[in-house]
Amino acid sequence: MKELKLVMHIPDSSRFEAGLKQSRNFALAMEDKPYQIRILVNFEGITVLNNFTPYEELFKEVLNYKAEVYFCANALKGFNIPPEKVPPGGKIVSAGIVALVKWQEEGFKYVRA
Repeated sequence: MKELKLVMHIPDSSRFEAGLKQSRNFALAMEDKPYQIRILVNFEGITVLNNFTPYEELFKEVLNYKAEVYFCANALKGFNIPPEKVPPGGKIVSAGIVALVKWQEEGFKYVRA
């Protein structure tokens, strides 16, 4: 079976939990089939880092399903959030919009949380 590639876009903090759960459900549904998951948090969605405690366990669970979670450096700067607030296992991309376009060129299918 061809590898399925999901890019979950979370530009709204109120959709952060839903985006993580949808990504987890995708991984569970894939069972033994090949897949990749990239989650991008940008724009206002980045403000979840101001109070990340409610999401820590779900975030760790999603990482255990080999999801990669990226936070946009432009959004961090725009919302005055220090990069140190990105949780362990999270990654930073310089421009989320550029990452979205590149990943779609690589065959990732776009889903907005």
